[in-house]
Amino acid sequence: MRFRLCMLAVWLPLVAQAAPELRCHFEVNAERFEHSFSPVSDPYSVGSVNLADRFRFKAVLLGNDTQVDLINLYVSYQTERQPMVLQHVKFVAPVAMVQPTPDALTGRVALYSPFLGKELQYGCALHEVAR
Repeated sequence: MRFRLCMLAVWLPLVAQAAPELRCHFEVNAERFEHSFSPVSDPYSVGSVNLADRFRFKAVLLGNDTQVDLINLYVSYQTERQPMVLQHVKFVAPVAMVQPTPDALTGRVALYSPFLGKELQYGCALHEVAR
């Protein structure tokens, strides 16, 4: 019995807990960005990410350290007065993957600004990472 407890004590630190993380890749006029997002319990605490002073991206992952229940993605175009929403996408109970392709969740998305035709391309994947 004592041997089993010692083996268990040795094994426990080696077991890593997997946690979900959304990784997104962006391209605005040949400028590339990458951002990661973690689950939250309060959607109102999540801020948006500035992309080349043209677009804003907000990813709200509702869940906890082990799973994501809902993902809401918002893309806005930054006008002189205020952001203008271009896209809102929702994913219910997405599954995190160990080695997904960079756009496994969203596919490759292209959006265009209503003024000057500026282009934003992005793709996101929900990763299962060891913490």
